[in-house]
Amino acid sequence: MNNKNIEIFLEEDNGYKTWIWSPKMTEEEFVNWWSNLTDTDIIKYYFNIRSLPGTIVKCTTNDVSKSYYCHFHDVDDSFLIFNGNRIPYIRTTRRDWKENWVDYQIKMNKNIPVL
Repeated sequence: MNNKNIEIFLEEDNGYKTWIWSPKMTEEEFVNWWSNLTDTDIIKYYFNIRSLPGTIVKCTTNDVSKSYYCHFHDVDDSFLIFNGNRIPYIRTTRRDWKENWVDYQIKMNKNIPVL
């Protein structure tokens, strides 16, 4: 599939919202992108879902094709479903999100209080 217009039904656990996400990638590119995410990436998107690549639009209905589905939460329970195949985030055990969030903020050169 070479269609760069894939749409993903995204369930955001932080804030309990649902979105239609168009990452502007082919299915292959998207799965590769997902496979290369780091813990810091997961935490960044968890706290700012609108920073995901592509476009994201709030959705008020669950009447969406489930061919592409994403549950976005933390490193131990974020996953994709593509055409019936479940692709979990590479890590399956929870780590301290504060440690990852501090690392991300430092990389972004922001002043944050020590947690």
